[in-house]
Amino acid sequence: MDVTLICSMFEGLPRQGPGSDEATAFAYSFIPPGAKRGKILDIGCGSGMQTLALARISPDSLITATDIHQPFLDELMSRAKKARLDGRIKAHRASMDNLPFDEKSFDIIWAEGSAFIIGILQALKNWKKFLKHEGYMVISDLTWTAESPSEECKNFFDEISPDMPSESRVEEMIKSEGYSLIGSFRLPDSGWWNPFYTPLTARLGMLKEKYAGNQDAQFIIQELEMEMDVRRKYSKEYGYTYFIMKN
Repeated sequence: MDVTLICSMFEGLPRQGPGSDEATAFAYSFIPPGAKRGKILDIGCGSGMQTLALARISPDSLITATDIHQPFLDELMSRAKKARLDGRIKAHRASMDNLPFDEKSFDIIWAEGSAFIIGILQALKNWKKFLKHEGYMVISDLTWTAESPSEECKNFFDEISPDMPSESRVEEMIKSEGYSLIGSFRLPDSGWWNPFYTPLTARLGMLKEKYAGNQDAQFIIQELEMEMDVRRKYSKEYGYTYFIMKN
């Protein structure tokens, strides 16, 4: 599937996945006040809703935001300029599995809803070298919250995210890679709908018309509609979990 096509369909939305400013702030609150927060790396930032939230709640920090899709970065910097935060945010186009930074460069690494692209375990392995000693990493991603999910729900995610782990499995990964787990929490259901699914639903009609002759795009749209239907039915069986850890 064309990654550029997928990304272009999400341009202009508040977020490219579930999350909220409140969840970003709560995850940040787990990091002790005395911890160094000078340099933050936001990996897979999309159009940067969480980047801007971090800039607001961490006024002494410099944030490097990375994404593979340049229009997302352009949108982030436009939003940052309007919010007068552009002086502390730098956008950098880069693939998350080939980041062009020196080792031990960042006090905090942040990745909301993006680690699944290379796999959570691989992300924990690959990104660790960019984190300073006693630095912090925060990730959020899809996890199973039910031991035995419904057949329809499991079949759907077996297709789109076959390696989706349980919360306990992610905790095991974190510890196996030498991090100390500081805390975790699940994103409330409002964080799925208000900032993401509701704006996305409003756009689907336009996308169907715009990509009327594009089979790949129509398939993506159908998958998104199925995804939202699964969320309505099975929200208690899976979720986005935030994990806060120390190097």
